[in-house]
Amino acid sequence: MATEAIKYIIGIGEPLIGRLILYDALGMTYREMKINRDENCSLCGENPTITKLIDDYDAAAENPETFAPAAD
Repeated sequence: MATEAIKYIIGIGEPLIGRLILYDALGMTYREMKINRDENCSLCGENPTITKLIDDYDAAAENPETFAPAAD
């Protein structure tokens, strides 16, 4: 993931958009998988319910109902 972030920031290489690479260190093998977008995803779907970052993660973990997305 760090390599992908660096590639994106400096604008080189081909990003793994829509793909996932699985690396098996024991067998020294790689496997590439295509990942399809989920239209119902809470973050990137057609109608996202997660629209902002939480500044205080500890408080959100202790009181998740306080930080739950508002119902429409």
